[in-house]
Amino acid sequence: MFGDVDVEEVFTFLSERARAPSTSVQLRKEALRIWAALISELPNVFSRFGPNRDTRGVYRKLLKNFVRARDTIVSFNYDTVFERSLPATCRWHYEGIDKQPNSIGVLKPHGSINWRDSDPIKVTDSAGIALVVAPTHLKFVQSDAERPSDTPGYLDHSPHIKRVWSLMEREMRQAKVLVFIGYSFPPADLYFSSILRSVLAVRDGAPAVVIVNPEAVAIGERLRQRFALERIDRHFDVRTFVEDARSKLLKRLSRSP
Repeated sequence: MFGDVDVEEVFTFLSERARAPSTSVQLRKEALRIWAALISELPNVFSRFGPNRDTRGVYRKLLKNFVRARDTIVSFNYDTVFERSLPATCRWHYEGIDKQPNSIGVLKPHGSINWRDSDPIKVTDSAGIALVVAPTHLKFVQSDAERPSDTPGYLDHSPHIKRVWSLMEREMRQAKVLVFIGYSFPPADLYFSSILRSVLAVRDGAPAVVIVNPEAVAIGERLRQRFALERIDRHFDVRTFVEDARSKLLKRLSRSP
């Protein structure tokens, strides 16, 4: 029955009904009630997916072969498989949420199941009501309400989330290479697309891009057409990608047209 239901469409519908001025008081109340039920269930669902031998092996090689302390990792996922798969000796922190000097920054623009929706955001093993941003173009709509925090799912719901997006944009402006693992640039996420476009507009030159996705060819072509990106390296499997080396990747991309 739910095979044809698009999760992003559900988020879009709920966030529209919760924020649109034309929505009746009763419908807005119902939309917010359903949203709260959805967000409270997300930690229960995603917490079932934990690290295992495969994920630990893959991310250990990713850190060893590619990641340096000055790098920043951006994850659009709500789950914490990546963080929990990192070696115990790896120093990392959530940028915009907490601080840890001389460690790898992890940015999660869409929130995380282990972030408690509070002010300030608390990182905890049992978030209860997690802080989650709807993965739709509506996330950037600003509220005219006196208390925009009453409407979750939007960037202005939390100043910390707005800071995370601001930090992500800053990192993208400075990066030599943008590596996208899994993220497929869904049409609904117009806000991220607009940020990428503004980043490219202020840079002296377009960054090289790496796509790690089973549909890497199609995604690469989409980026080429929409953003005029030329230096694109494609990989179809993350396990194959992490066997590569940072130096070889940079050398290969420097020769790209």
